Amino acid sequence: MTEPEQKRLRSFIAIPLPEPLRQELAVLSQQLSSRVPELKPANVENLHLTLNFLGDQTAQLLAKIGQSMLSIGRSKRIFNVTLKGLGFFPHRRRPRVLWIGLEPQRELIQLSRQLAKELELLGVQFDVRVSRPHLTIGRFKQQPKQLKLLSPFLSHSCGTLNVDRIILFSSELTPRGAIHTPLTTAYFTG
Repeated sequence: MTEPEQKRLRSFIAIPLPEPLRQELAVLSQQLSSRVPELKPANVENLHLTLNFLGDQTAQLLAKIGQSMLSIGRSKRIFNVTLKGLGFFPHRRRPRVLWIGLEPQRELIQLSRQLAKELELLGVQFDVRVSRPHLTIGRFKQQPKQLKLLSPFLSHSCGTLNVDRIILFSSELTPRGAIHTPLTTAYFTG
C-alpha cells in the first residue's frame, strides 16, 4: 500500500492534565457558559494542553514521531506552569475558541519548538500557526452576544500543572465528540 492509500489518523501532541485540575476547569467552564450561553464547554475527559496539532498522519509516521518524542523525553526535566487568564482564538472580536493562558510559557514554547524541529526532520506537514501551546476549555457555537460577561474571569488563576510527560494522541471525531487515544507517552527523565 502506498503512503497516500494508507489510513491516516488525526493526531496531536499534548500534555495530560491530572483529574483534580480537569474537574476544576470543568467547573470554571460551566460557570463561563452559564454567563455566555453560546459557549459550549469542552468535554472534561478530553481536557489537555495542546503542544502540536499534527493533522492526519499515517500510522508508520506516527510511530517515528513517537520515537522522536521518547528521545526528547529523555533530555527534558520536569517543570511547572501556572494556568492563568482567558484568551480567544482567532481573536476576541469573533471568537471560536476560549482558552486558558499559561505562565511561564518559555519552557512550553521551547518544548513545542523542539518537537516542531523533530517533526520537520521527519517530513511531517503541519500548520505551524496552530503550534502555540494552549488549553482549550470551550468553543463558541455562534458569535457571543455578551462576551463582556467573561471580564471578571480574564485574569482568573486555575492552579499549577506539573509537566512530567508528553503524549501523542490520535483523535477520532464522532457525533458525540472527539475520542482521544494515547499512542506514545514520553516521560521527562533528563
